[in-house]
Amino acid sequence: MTDTDSFTSAICWVVTGAGHFLRESVGLMSRFDSVDVFMTRAAAEVAARYSVTATIGNSARLVSVEKDYSSAPLIHFSGRKYSVLVIAPATANTVAKCSLGIADSLASNFFAQAGKSGTPIVVLPTDVAPEASSVTPSGRTITIRPRPVDLRHTDALSEFSGVTLVRSVDDLDAAIRRFLHDE
Repeated sequence: MTDTDSFTSAICWVVTGAGHFLRESVGLMSRFDSVDVFMTRAAAEVAARYSVTATIGNSARLVSVEKDYSSAPLIHFSGRKYSVLVIAPATANTVAKCSLGIADSLASNFFAQAGKSGTPIVVLPTDVAPEASSVTPSGRTITIRPRPVDLRHTDALSEFSGVTLVRSVDDLDAAIRRFLHDE
């Protein structure tokens, strides 16, 4: 296997500061090999609250917590190190920035650079329906009702070329597998 071949199924996975879909996304992450995880500062805080930090560490070959917004690993998209960028879960803030073309955070910079390099992007937003059940860190189920503006940003992002917007963890799994096998 050449050095280039070793990256043909690598996943760049960005985790943002959302609790909704977090445990399920981390569970899915653990099913894949060659996952590099980049966490926003908020994601690191939320992962600790949801007690999934160790699982993320055990699932990934690399875990990097945001120190600045223009992370050095961004260069790997132009070098084709990753087969796919996954942003899951993606907060409403991240989805809004990405849908508006704003690249001023770790997650939105990864989104912009992956798009510029032609790397496929899969996004699982937290706000995918007018009403959803979510589980708190303590295990209590609550109902969340996204604002209409957040749902509009989700819909807008789904129309981007090169972006696969998914609305469930099962769809996230299928999309990732499709990109890893399309090589």
